[in-house]
Order: sequence, then C-alpha cells, then structure tokens
Amino acid sequence: MEIIIVDDEDIILSGEQKLVQKCVPNARVQAFRSPEEALEYLRRIPVDVVFLDIEMPGYDGVTLAKKMKLIRPRVNIIFATAYRDYYEAAMSLRVSGYLLKPLKETEVLEELENLSFPLNPTNSGLFVRTFGSFEVFYDGRPLLFRYQKTKELFAYLIDRRGSMVSRDELITILWGGETERDSYYKQIQKDLSDTLCSIGKGDILIKQRGSVGVLANLINCDYYEWLEGSAEGVTSFFGEYMRQYDWAEETLANIEGRKNPCI
Repeated sequence: MEIIIVDDEDIILSGEQKLVQKCVPNARVQAFRSPEEALEYLRRIPVDVVFLDIEMPGYDGVTLAKKMKLIRPRVNIIFATAYRDYYEAAMSLRVSGYLLKPLKETEVLEELENLSFPLNPTNSGLFVRTFGSFEVFYDGRPLLFRYQKTKELFAYLIDRRGSMVSRDELITILWGGETERDSYYKQIQKDLSDTLCSIGKGDILIKQRGSVGVLANLINCDYYEWLEGSAEGVTSFFGEYMRQYDWAEETLANIEGRKNPCI
C-alpha cells in the first residue's frame, strides 16, 4: 500500500506518519509539508491513500483534494483536520473519510478498512510506469535490477508493446551500435529474466532465436491503459514519457499527436 500524508506542521506530520506506519507496517508512508511536492509525487507514484490536512498556508485541503482527484480519480482521500466546519465541502468530493485531530489508532484503522475505492491494482503485483521517468514496481515498491541497462532493455520492450526485437536492434538502442557487446547483452537479458522470475513474472518475457519481446496483455502499464482509453490511463499522462531515454521521444510525439487514445 502506498500512503502519503500532507500537513504543514512538522510535529503533527511526524506524529501522524509514525501512527499510520504503525497501523500498516507493510505500507510505504511518505510525508509532505509542501502541497506542490505532494501533487508531483502523486503524478509519479500510484498512491492508494492520502491523509490530508485542510487549513494550510496558501493552500486549502479541499482545493488540493480536487487537484489530486483530477490526477488519480480513484485515490482514497481521508481528511485529517482540527476543524468540523469543512465536513460538508469535503464529503461533497466523495472523499473516503473525515477524521478530527489528534488522530487515534482505532479511527485510522477503521478508515483504512473501509476505503471508498479498493486498493489500486497498480500497487498489487507488477506495475510498469512509463509517464514521467520509467520505473517498475512490484507490490508498490521499485523493482531492482542488477544492471541499469537491464532496466533500459525492459523499458524498450515495453515501448515495443509485444513486438519481437532483434539482438542487433537492442544493441543499437542500448550502446549506439557498438560492437563487442554480445557478452554484456547476454548478461542483462539473463538479469531481466532472473529478476522477473524472482517475482513469479517470468512468463511475460518471450524469447526466440536472436530476439526477445514481452506479452503486453499480461502487463499492468500506464501507457497501455492510456492506449485503451481508460480514465486512469488518460489522467496519468502529464506530458512526459520515459524521460530518461532519448529513444522514447518518438513515442512521446505520437502520444501528443493523438487526441483520442482509443483511435
């Protein structure tokens, strides 16, 4: 589970972070004083739950909640405030809950057990994020590869959406066509296979003589959701695609040129 807490007071923020982490020990709980930083994080990471203060300097929580809903319509927002006055405005947004400070463990647990939206499937199992920087998550945490080139290899296969890619094409993409890269290429291909097998996802990788690809229909990916025209996929795109890779610019241009992702 991926949880963030937004509050402008350090002491309260630290205390709430410890309390929520105690309630869900296996979750990743991040704390933000800055609403802008929280929004940026939400764009990059598939967050399940937001604990949100209402009265913050220069930003009110109701407005922030609206912006968060535009980015991730199914995020569960739980207001955590010292004021009862905003209850009606908050609930009109169909938020998941409304808690009064100081937070109590029993109340936090009750809210987490009765979320408005089931936990986001992108935080359960394998999820591939292409919008923004490319990243691979397993159960909400980044999946670690032995080599950086392994990650780029996987990124290119995701970009190809199931098309088989030859060894020569991959060497050109990864090393600019440098020769004498066969040994390293075999290492990173093995690293990719071993890493996926370690989480029970080895079946998404297809190998044929001299080429490799992925089974796109078995992969939970924001780019694939965007292509299908899903609400979650469409709202996930904010103008960037695999920004750390130059070769991804062609796909980005195609995305920006398509007004309707279903076409």
